[in-house]
Amino acid sequence: MVLIPEVHTSVEEVAKAIENAYTRGKNHSIIIVAEGSGYRATDLASSLEAMDVGFHTRVTVLGHIQRGGSPTAYDRLIASRMGFRAVEALLQGQTGVMTGLKGSGIELVPIADVIANKRAVNMEYIEMAKVLAR
Repeated sequence: MVLIPEVHTSVEEVAKAIENAYTRGKNHSIIIVAEGSGYRATDLASSLEAMDVGFHTRVTVLGHIQRGGSPTAYDRLIASRMGFRAVEALLQGQTGVMTGLKGSGIELVPIADVIANKRAVNMEYIEMAKVLAR
C-alpha cells in the first residue's frame, strides 16, 4: 500500500487491505507512508498491531543513504557549486531565491516560483500499486 497526502486512506482501510492479503496467502505486506500522508509510520504500526491484522509490524525509516547511496564525485561537485552560488547570491544581497540545476548550469530561482509550481501526483502509479499488491 502507498499512503500519500493526495489520497486519504483510513487506518481501517489499511487494516482491511492487509487482512485481505493475509487471507489470500501473502506472508508479508509493505506499506509506504509518505510525508504529509496524515500518519506517522510508528503510530500506524501501533494501530495495526492493536487490530491484529495477521502480521506483526516492523517500521523502517529510509534515510538518505538508503534512498540514494553514497554521494558520487558528481553529487559532491554539484552540491559545492550550488552552495558557492547561494553564498554569492547572499553576498550580493539577493534573498528569496534558491539554487537549481538547469542543464549544466547553476541558476537562481525565485522561491515563489518554486512553490507555485506544484506537480500533480500521477494517479496511474497509485492504481498500479493497488494492482501489483493483489
